[in-house]
Amino acid sequence: MTIELTISIPIGDADMCRSILESVQPDNLLAPKGITIDMECRNSDLNIVVRGEKIGILTFRNTVDDLLMHINTVARTLSIFLESK
Repeated sequence: MTIELTISIPIGDADMCRSILESVQPDNLLAPKGITIDMECRNSDLNIVVRGEKIGILTFRNTVDDLLMHINTVARTLSIFLESK
């Protein structure tokens, strides 16, 4: 069975989008076997496609949860950093 999820997150700033993408990209290489994560910034939107083949739904869900948590952490950290400047 193949599972696919497409997510588009409006970031609002193209530079911020690229920074978030570059920050979480290395983690995507450590995704569980059978899961691929493709990410790109289009304008100021972070577009994500997560695909799973021959994996359990809970593994897929947990991977997406982890990815979104990392994106949120990076975005919040960058926002705090930029506000302090």
